Amino acid sequence: MFNNFKHILIGVLSAVVVIAVGASAYNAFASPSAPTASTTDLAQYGNGNGNGGNGNGGTTGGNGTQLTAIPASDLSAEEAAALLFMREEEKLARDVYNQMYALWGQPVFQNIAASEQAHMDEIKLLLDRYGLADPALAPGQFTDANLQALYDQLIAQGSISATEAFNVGALIEQTDIADLQARLAQTDNADIQLVYTNLMNASYNHLAAFTGEQGGNGNGYGGGNAQAGQTGQGQVGSGVPQANVSGAVTVHGVVNSYDGMGISFTADDGQTLYVDTGNMRYSQSLGFAPAAGDGLTVVMFYGDQGVNSAITVTMDATGMTYTFRSETGQPLWAGGNGKGNGGNH
Repeated sequence: MFNNFKHILIGVLSAVVVIAVGASAYNAFASPSAPTASTTDLAQYGNGNGNGGNGNGGTTGGNGTQLTAIPASDLSAEEAAALLFMREEEKLARDVYNQMYALWGQPVFQNIAASEQAHMDEIKLLLDRYGLADPALAPGQFTDANLQALYDQLIAQGSISATEAFNVGALIEQTDIADLQARLAQTDNADIQLVYTNLMNASYNHLAAFTGEQGGNGNGYGGGNAQAGQTGQGQVGSGVPQANVSGAVTVHGVVNSYDGMGISFTADDGQTLYVDTGNMRYSQSLGFAPAAGDGLTVVMFYGDQGVNSAITVTMDATGMTYTFRSETGQPLWAGGNGKGNGGNH
């Protein structure tokens, strides 16, 4: 059933892209006097360029170029349609996850829905910057009829069982990543590249969380990243952590953005990285709230689900160290306090 549904989803999204391009052609080029978002709003998003695998390199060295420093460029019909589409696709993810949380009460849906709202906000900044009308409607309602039909299908599928809900979540994130990769290849606007890359990095983290949940017991780091209190979280049946921390590294850099579940940052060597910090509520309980431009040192390992996972993060300005996982890789939100403390590693 899931394979058939996946084919349906891919087909519907392909049709949506075609329709979105045609429907948005009248917004082909933004006026030179198009309004821009406020400096306060834009300043929170740092340099997210340099994503491996899509050819959009060109990060600045660890100084975290701000979106406000990137001038708006001419907008093609294709780029305008992509922004409108991604705004509604991120909304679809948020709306589905909110409904899945209401149905099944799994915190992973609530946490990732909050992150999807942040994704929507980032796209909205670009819509405002280029003078594009926002297509977003009320929750569960979509301007595009095909996205409306897709939303209804996803809700029906996810309502069958919690397992199917996790399957839907994984499929949404896989599709979102593919769509963002395609649109990154279609734009040369540095501000759009920045936002798309930040969104894609976060989507990899979300995919890891849902993939872990599909295992049924938090098996692997992905399953433990986005919720608290699940038995066996981050462990296999033998009690051995499902994480390889032998290759843990220490990296210094500057924060680009923080979505509540992980940090996008530019390392001192110019590489842009995304590191998972895990459960949002746990991070909030520590008072952990890095801002764009903050210097930090991260001790992290490459997790089984293809995500960099933070053990500790030390903020340059305060010297505070926040601990998210034990030295063996176990998430502290599954037990333990991991309180921040003064001093470096």
